[in-house]
Amino acid sequence: MQQLIQDVTEYLDIDPRFWNKDEGEFEYDGEQVFFRKLTDSVLLFVDGVVWEAPRV
Repeated sequence: MQQLIQDVTEYLDIDPRFWNKDEGEFEYDGEQVFFRKLTDSVLLFVDGVVWEAPRV
């Protein structure tokens, strides 16, 4: 999960598929990940668990 959080903080705001979306989903390492961007962080929903990743 730590690698997912690191990748999200590095790429979610610069990836052209996601940079202009406040909510969305993608597949990561075989898992379906839903996200919601907040002002200072991104909420990640994976298998019913919510994780928070800081935005840079």
